[in-house]
Order: sequence, then C-alpha cells, then structure tokens
Amino acid sequence: MNLNRRVFLFGSAAAATLAGCATRKMGKRPLAAGEKRRVALIGYGIQQRTALLPQFLGKAGAKGAEELVKVVAVCDCDKDRREAGAKAVDEAYGESGVCAAVADFRDVLADPTIDAVSIATPDHWHAYMCVEAMKHGKDVYCEKPLTFSPEEAKKVIEAQDKYGRVFQTGSMQRSWDIFRTACMIVRNGCIGDVKYVDANFGIAGKKLGGPSHPVRFFDDPKNAAAEGAENPNVDWNMWLGPARWRPYSDQLAPRGVNKFYPMFWRFDDDIGTGYNGDWGAHHLDIAQWGLDMDKSGPYRCERSDEPYSTDLYHGGRRQYGAKLFFKKGDDTIELYHGPFSQLGKGHGWGTVFYGTTGIVAVARGKIAVWKGTGLVRPTLEIRKALEDCSYCPELIVASTIGKAYGTDALVKKDAALEAAIAKLKEFFHLDSAPVQLYKSPNQVLNFCMSIESREPTISPAQVGGRGAVLCQLLNMSYVYDTGFDWDPETFTFANGTGDPAWLKRANYRGWDIVV
Repeated sequence: MNLNRRVFLFGSAAAATLAGCATRKMGKRPLAAGEKRRVALIGYGIQQRTALLPQFLGKAGAKGAEELVKVVAVCDCDKDRREAGAKAVDEAYGESGVCAAVADFRDVLADPTIDAVSIATPDHWHAYMCVEAMKHGKDVYCEKPLTFSPEEAKKVIEAQDKYGRVFQTGSMQRSWDIFRTACMIVRNGCIGDVKYVDANFGIAGKKLGGPSHPVRFFDDPKNAAAEGAENPNVDWNMWLGPARWRPYSDQLAPRGVNKFYPMFWRFDDDIGTGYNGDWGAHHLDIAQWGLDMDKSGPYRCERSDEPYSTDLYHGGRRQYGAKLFFKKGDDTIELYHGPFSQLGKGHGWGTVFYGTTGIVAVARGKIAVWKGTGLVRPTLEIRKALEDCSYCPELIVASTIGKAYGTDALVKKDAALEAAIAKLKEFFHLDSAPVQLYKSPNQVLNFCMSIESREPTISPAQVGGRGAVLCQLLNMSYVYDTGFDWDPETFTFANGTGDPAWLKRANYRGWDIVV
C-alpha cells in the first residue's frame, strides 16, 4: 500500500495505538520479483542527508547497497526537512512520487511494507524508536551513540534478542581497515598485554568540547527572541519527545534544511552527552573492540582530578581526565579520557593501546605502531611525543598521518596510509593470525547485506549499547563530579556507589520504552 495513502487512512492517532503492539519474532518479508528492501529514513538532519542517504543510494563507499534496498520514505517532524528529503530521493532515483514525506515516525513503523529504518535523530529519541521499530518487524540502522542512558542501552539489547531483528549501530570506524588493523594487532597479542588505553576526544577549554552542559533555554540570552521565534513548520512537542519541555529554540532544532552540524543539543543534559557521546562513541568503541570487551564493560569509573571549568556554559564541570577500569583475567586495564590533541594541532590520536611490549595508536587517516618499548605508563610528556611520533622513532614499525586525515582511506585514497597498513599486516602476519576480526566493507552496506543474509552486523545492539554506556559513565562522572563502581552484567552501580536515578530519566513524558 502506498505510504501516503496509508497515513491518510490511519493517521497518527491510530498509529500511536499500533506502536504499542509487539509483533512476533519473524524473518524477512517475502519480496515480489525484482523488488528491493524498502527503507525509511527517520530524522533528516545533516548526518542522514549527507552521510547515510548517499550510502543507501550506493555511493560514498557503499557501492552495492543500491542493488539491495530502496529508500521509500523520509520522516521528520520538520515539514521543510521531510519534504526536502523526499524530493532529494525522488531526484536520485529519477522518478516522481517514489519517496513519501512523513511527519510521524509511528506511521512508518505501522507500515508492513517497510523492511528497515535508518534512525538519525538527536540521541534522546534513539532507544524508543529502535525498540518500537524492532517490535514492528523492522531491521534497524541507528546512529551513535546508540542510547541516551544505561537503562535504554539494556532495553535496546534486550529488544534485539527478543525480536530477532538485524541491527546496526552507526559506529562506522569498525568498517574501516585502519581501525580493524589496529585492533587486530592488539587482539593478537602483538604488543603484549594491554595495561593502559587512551581514548582522546573533545577540546579542553572550548565552549563546546567537553561533557554535556546544564539545560539552558537558549544558546545566547541576548538572542533569545530570535532563537525562540515561532517556527510553524516543526512539531516542537514531537521533537522534544521524552525530553523535558522547554521553549522552542532554533539552536536545538535549526530552521529549514541546515548546512551545519547542530552542536547545541549534543551538549544539553537532557538530549545528549557532550563530546562523550559524540566523538567518544567512536574512540571508546575502538577501545572496546581492541580490548575484546564487546559483551562486558568497566568495573569502576574514577573521577577526574583536572581543574574545574570556569566557562559560564560548562556548569563548573571538569572537561576531561576521568578514567574507566576494566578487568581482563587477573589484569586491570586503565582507560584515560584525554583531549583529542595534547599539542593543540588537531591531529591527535583517537585511541592508543599501551602493551607490555609495544604501543598502537590510531585515528582517522593516521596510525603508528611501536614494537619493543616495554611497558610504558603514559604521562603528558609521553602523550605529546606519541602525537608527533617523536617518541622512540627507532622502534616504530610503521607510521603515517595520511593525506586523507579525518576519513577512510578506502574512500579517499592515500598511498602512504595504505602502504603503512600493508606493512603492519605483513610485519605482524595478520592475515594468518589466530584472532580474525569481523571484516566489513562499509557500515551501511554491511547492514543492507545482513538484511538479506540475516547474519549479524559488525555493530549490533550489544556492541552499540555497551559502547554507549562507556560514553554515559564518563559523562555522569563529570556531571555529578564523582566516581563509582559499576556492574557491567546488570548495567547498575555496584558496592553502594552511584545513584540509580542517574541511569534513566525521571519522566519520559509518555514515551516509556517497553520491550
């Protein structure tokens, strides 16, 4: 049935009732001859528009996806965005009326002809939409960080297990050869036993660069009238969803089809987790992969001892320096959250593994491996030396900052980077190493292929959920200025530490997540 016609017949009120009804566990929908899987995009901001849609169309390194899926709906509570999205999809396919513009995501979920959804809303909506989509038989691609709170992460994991849907978290670095190579070196013991890890993200001292901020109504009180001027094209109550009510602000929901990444909501206590959930979701994910912690997590979070911020917007919160501690056998592994660049050059390491016989450092377009260092306890001086590769240059197996810095070398070819990766694979015999990690060609393509094969993706709910929890634990430590013990099996605080109220919202405004 045509989705526009279906919306007309049912309307959002009926869809709201449907959204509470769980479907049975099922596999693929039977397709007619020549039919492709039908995908709906939920949330048409800049990430969906510039990063995900092109990949579902078979571009940006995802060639082949266009043979498996077809985008048939764009859903957004902003009229300008959904109409622009539907138009863009129609133009991409060279057909008129292919793509429906939908206002209410519940109408998408209630449509039995939709096979999968791509969710790229602000973080506070992720968990509810993911769970409801799986309950309605949809396979799910959801942007990182997968959830807003640990309780939500637990529920999304439970939902995938219960409903058996294909699920992919948008932690696309797992599909990049450079990060797989780094983690293969670590996982195969090529640098000995890992004792320390750095996960570097955020820009210390900047207005938007650390943990989330206390809720405020407007970005700049002097511009409050302009920021809060009426926007009749957005359903503001729907945009807020489970977040607390506050006046409309175009800093949270930019007017029209914006051409910038809106950071204001990412740093709002009620909607995001600051850089912990933004870039932290990437570099903590690689730390988790390298440590083989995809089904576990830390046992303790230690408060930062860095100075409190004096920036008016930061609420006095420290900006970096918190630590997570993991148990692996009898070993304790210490993970330190530092700023992305200790040298202020913007080309720092995203994740660094310190082993008993070497060091692996990796970021987008940049990798370096030291062999024979002995165990190094990282200090500020060592971190600075690692950043510009001036640390023990005679022990470097291979290194490059890459001309394609900031992106995947498979998308933007960089001969030097490809040569460094090839050298590392040969030096450490990675092709024949005992531990072989999932090799994904592209995050979106991997999802599309898994829709057909029903095989797990590279970043299912378990991976994305536990990665999100790392982001949230760090953010909680900064917000509440404390440390605590953690039970990764139950997703709860341990030993009488922490406050259970921090693990979920006090009020979901009717959008309670029910698995």
